[in-house]
Amino acid sequence: MVFELTPKLEGEILQALENQEQTFLVDSENAVLVPADRGLSGNEDSFYALPEWNSSQGFSLREEFVSTLHPSIAKDELQRILHSGRGVFRSFKESLKEFPEVEKLWHQFKNRQMHRYITEWYNSLREIWGLETLDQEPEDTSDLLNDDFQFQEYNNNDYSEILGYFDYAGKNEFHSDIQEELNETIFDLWQQQFENGGRNGQTGIVCRSLTEEFIGCITAAPLSKKTDKTMIITSFYVLGKFRGLGIGTQLISEYMDVLKALGKKWIMLTAATSESMENLFLSSGFKKDGTCYYAKIQ
Repeated sequence: MVFELTPKLEGEILQALENQEQTFLVDSENAVLVPADRGLSGNEDSFYALPEWNSSQGFSLREEFVSTLHPSIAKDELQRILHSGRGVFRSFKESLKEFPEVEKLWHQFKNRQMHRYITEWYNSLREIWGLETLDQEPEDTSDLLNDDFQFQEYNNNDYSEILGYFDYAGKNEFHSDIQEELNETIFDLWQQQFENGGRNGQTGIVCRSLTEEFIGCITAAPLSKKTDKTMIITSFYVLGKFRGLGIGTQLISEYMDVLKALGKKWIMLTAATSESMENLFLSSGFKKDGTCYYAKIQ
């Protein structure tokens, strides 16, 4: 018997698949789920088994999600949990609470992938019924970066706040493969470069939450009046708990548009970089020459 896969029924099926303790069937006459161990009444042909979903598939789904994240503290922690071997699903869920924006990405990813999986199962039934199949791609109406963050042009009022965050990062956000003193020195060099850009001589993009919390920034300044068509990056920073969301890529992209409108020709990065930062700039169109990274703006 034919039944319609409504959003409500799909949501119930999703919850049922995640329930590893009980099995459910679709009662097509009433378009509801019923426990499989309950005595079925009526026409047994009107009951359909749900697609198989087990812990191995759940693990693979989480592994695939983590692979989509940019290098970040959140990604490292989630990868550690996936390879810990015990209580993975619960630990994964608890860890996500420490990274609210990554948690939103996870729910968006899971719902999208599970929609495809459930629709594929439903389409196999529609083929049996002699009906056309449905589109498996969900309508994607979410845009996390634009929904939850603001990207604004840098102004003089941002100067002191950015300096403060470089000082904070040097003391609190460490690269795992270097000594604490060296880590602090790297951020101190960034801070000095930003100070050299001056309060009034820089342009850039600052990312903030909808409640105006500082999230990250990119700024640059010309080296001299003679070479004012070439901009030297003076700051590039995203708070650790927000890394992995694509904010750094968005900062670079939006700032390139600003520089193009200002008639600039080149942008260069000469400060100390981590491996993840290097990969980010290279994937954003920069080229490497020695220890320098550069990109043509127009």
